[in-house]
Amino acid sequence: MRKNILVTGAGALLGQGILRLLQVSDFDKKIFTADPDPRSTGHWLGDYAVIIPKVTDESYIDAIEKIVTEHKIDAILVGTDVELPILSKHKKAFFENYNCHIIVSSEEVINIANDKFLTAEFLEKNNFPFPLSVMANDKDKLYEIEEKLGFPLFAKPFDGARSLGIKKIDTHEELMEIYDPNSNLVVQQFLPENEGEFTCGCLVIDGKCIAVVTLKRDLRDGNTYRAYRDDTTSKYDEFIIPIAEKLNPDGPVNFQFRIFNGKPVIFEINGRFSGTTPLRHFFGFNEVEAVLKYYLFNETVQMPQLKNGLVLRTWSDLFINEKEFADLSNAKYLEHPTAIFHNFSLKSN
Repeated sequence: MRKNILVTGAGALLGQGILRLLQVSDFDKKIFTADPDPRSTGHWLGDYAVIIPKVTDESYIDAIEKIVTEHKIDAILVGTDVELPILSKHKKAFFENYNCHIIVSSEEVINIANDKFLTAEFLEKNNFPFPLSVMANDKDKLYEIEEKLGFPLFAKPFDGARSLGIKKIDTHEELMEIYDPNSNLVVQQFLPENEGEFTCGCLVIDGKCIAVVTLKRDLRDGNTYRAYRDDTTSKYDEFIIPIAEKLNPDGPVNFQFRIFNGKPVIFEINGRFSGTTPLRHFFGFNEVEAVLKYYLFNETVQMPQLKNGLVLRTWSDLFINEKEFADLSNAKYLEHPTAIFHNFSLKSN
């Protein structure tokens, strides 16, 4: 039986990664893409593109509800961080009213994941390794973290992502400069990169972490552009599993960590699929397919046999006919969007 799947955030790297894996998932489906911008690349990775309001618009939920009812959407996959809180809030109502699964965690989990200070508090409260963290709006706490740790320290927006807004603090004067009663910065322990940086994707179902894939990664502009898996990276899976289960998300969750005193110290949690979700497919695990088969077909998620190796990310390109783009821009929807795909090498197969 064909399933209708809606992916939001078609313009985001996250949304496009979800769409790529949805395309190769082995069940019958029609893929709907949603984004406020008709230029979003992901619109050409599905079967039916829809222009929707921004999440900050008061008509956003009404627009999602209209798509769900008109097209009998079975599941929604969330492709941007900013949509997580509101869709989490409406998750129960969409399932009860339309039998539509929004693949998103509870509001509590989303709040913890979206706030780096709350992330550190969650880890500390549950006796997991954590980066000592204080808010830059509390001068006494700034003095305290300086006394305990010295320098360097990191300051970053508590709700930031992709390393945006990070500032390295090397002196007392620099630390005092960022103090502000209205600051949104969290000041954290500096975690050395001697052993690299890691990203771990988990699927948690009914409180059990049933699949986990840890990758070592290299970053460029805050995004992973090289990823590795070997016997060293996989040994950290066992450290992450109890943390994932204590957090208890619904489905996908991503942890980013560095190694300190031989143990992973998590500095960021994403209560969702991640930008490295499609990379895990290349090592042998399609997270998107697995979670949808569980929720839509009651299929048990099996931890697959994974491959060791290296993924190098590359650019590819889509050429879109002017008329097709105009049709989507004007009508706000487009069935069967088509584009010419040019792969990395540009050579004809």
